[in-house]
Amino acid sequence: MAITAAIPWKEILKALPTVVAAAKELWNHWSSRPKTGPVDPNADVTTQLASAAERLSALEGAQADQSKLVSQMAEQLQGIARRVSIAYWLGLSGLVLSCIALLLAVFR
Repeated sequence: MAITAAIPWKEILKALPTVVAAAKELWNHWSSRPKTGPVDPNADVTTQLASAAERLSALEGAQADQSKLVSQMAEQLQGIARRVSIAYWLGLSGLVLSCIALLLAVFR
């Protein structure tokens, strides 16, 4: 039977305003960006290429923003995992010490 660590709700609740602000900023960025129409198949090839290049540039920018967001999320998760690990080992140490104290009290 595995011992599970408690969820660090205090840390999650502390980070929640940052997450909400980042989500709002991301939503505002994507909702306010100019919408590009589809490439007109009847247009000149040069116009089609320019439109496709513009859309590709926008996709590259979006990919960069997403990779930055994923990187920030990974850093936050790493910090939470580190704190959970510390809390787990502190709790386990406390459990062992309390068992030792209980055994000393019973057999004394």
